[in-house]
Amino acid sequence: MNRRETGMLTTDASSSADTGAPIVRMEGINKWYGAFHALRDIDLQVARGERIVICGPSGSGKSTLVRTVNLLEPFQQGHLQVCGVEVGADEITRAARLAVNRRVGMVFQQFNLFPHMTALQNLTVGPVWGAGVGRREAHERAMHYLERVGLLDQAHKHPAQLSGGQQQRVAIARTLCTRPEVVLFDEPTASLDPEMVAEVLQTMESLAAEGMTMMIVTHEMGFARRVADRVIFMDQGQIIETAPPADFFERPSSPRLRSFLGQLLTH
Repeated sequence: MNRRETGMLTTDASSSADTGAPIVRMEGINKWYGAFHALRDIDLQVARGERIVICGPSGSGKSTLVRTVNLLEPFQQGHLQVCGVEVGADEITRAARLAVNRRVGMVFQQFNLFPHMTALQNLTVGPVWGAGVGRREAHERAMHYLERVGLLDQAHKHPAQLSGGQQQRVAIARTLCTRPEVVLFDEPTASLDPEMVAEVLQTMESLAAEGMTMMIVTHEMGFARRVADRVIFMDQGQIIETAPPADFFERPSSPRLRSFLGQLLTH
């Protein structure tokens, strides 16, 4: 097996697509913020091409979990494998973060676009300055993905000239320009007006239909029913239940999930 080691970071050149191994594997992950136990013994595997929706009450650890996958949040116990990069709790180095970030994209609740740049420039700056992609190739990628999210005609507008839904679609296109193997979505519609939510969810649904590996934190339960292969319910830093959508919504096992769905689906 072709393996490369850099310090304590291990990268396996044989991808999970070739071996059938999970593209994301979390084993015994624990995370604290001071005395607060944010993630408790998280064990989770995600297959290549799988769409995972993560839901739960506020403060349950959903966002922390996805931010741990790309090492935006360090963890204090456990082991993480993402796209062949293996990292232990005491091995979270700058090299590890760079290796993971080359493979994993993330879409945040806030759009985080550079206000002084056009949509096109927001898409090209990362590949050119972060990944060493040539300007011509970066421009071609950006135009391709702007078209992919239905915003090719907005390429030369600045974020302030775009609606919230359009800005989030630009942010999704920006993530796709890095050619990620996994895309993480952290409540991507939470800051949008209701009429703008549908256009972002439609874009995400089309990505799912193309086989993109996605881990999505959201309260959009209709989206979860349509798109997810599995839905995960978290509470107090733990994974309480995980099931295909039909079982998750129609036959929840845990009283806590039944209570959560009862409150959520009646509002």
